[in-house]
Amino acid sequence: MFGYIGVNKPELKIKDFERYREYYCGLCHSLGNHHGLLGQISLSYDATFAAVLLSALYEPVTYRMQSGCVLHPVGKKKYLSNQFIDYVSDMNVLLTYYKCQDDWNDEKNLVKLGYGATLKRQAKQVETRYPGKAAAIRLALNTIYELEKAGNTNIDKLSNAFGDIMAEILDVSAGDLDARDKNRCGDMWKDELRTLGFNLGKFIYIMDAFDDMEKDMKKDSFNPFVDKYKACLEDELAMREFETYVEKLLMMCASDMAKSYERLPIVHETAILRNIIYSGIWMKFISICKDR
Repeated sequence: MFGYIGVNKPELKIKDFERYREYYCGLCHSLGNHHGLLGQISLSYDATFAAVLLSALYEPVTYRMQSGCVLHPVGKKKYLSNQFIDYVSDMNVLLTYYKCQDDWNDEKNLVKLGYGATLKRQAKQVETRYPGKAAAIRLALNTIYELEKAGNTNIDKLSNAFGDIMAEILDVSAGDLDARDKNRCGDMWKDELRTLGFNLGKFIYIMDAFDDMEKDMKKDSFNPFVDKYKACLEDELAMREFETYVEKLLMMCASDMAKSYERLPIVHETAILRNIIYSGIWMKFISICKDR
């Protein structure tokens, strides 16, 4: 995924940040166990948020474990393991594989082509396990590709397509899990999860486009904001107005995402989830604007 949906660490209590790290490390272990070192490279904060959200909502049997870590060799690190973390790791690998293909088609990026090729076997296994989700994600990505190929800069249409992807990922049905956890999922919260995921996906797409403007302009790659950005380069006031415009787009997504979250019956990990939804998702936007 993209890595925009993280925590605002200074605003989290130490115990809550340590709990968040256990999810992050749990996702890393799941990626390693099921998809190897190449799968672990795809680890992202966006996927961690999905793992925390689904685990907090459905309250699966979760094991707290500890193990050594290549990146942190001193001592053993605690991590969490459950069915939803495993599910998110599968979705993360699948989306990363498709993103590598997309980057090759758009930019002829040899690094992404090579990484995508190494993930192909793992991605095909995930496609076999979740054929419906794989088909829905491919359809949405193809919609984005066709819009970008046509030079369509309608940010609603583009971000809606990526919103469909995240809606599909958060919509976990009983058939997506092993038999022992099938009773934990149903259709009761399907609509709220899809709405939350849809707005999360829109937020990620808009943020990614905003973040990549300079890079895409230099490479002459498609970006729905490039024309507006070029027009503001020599005018500081116009640049501020443009940033405010993007901020309003993001705020609408964040607001609708928060409304859906608050309607879910979540009683665990609320400090982590609210930190991300109301604060953490803005850290990257603030950083980008400050750097510019």
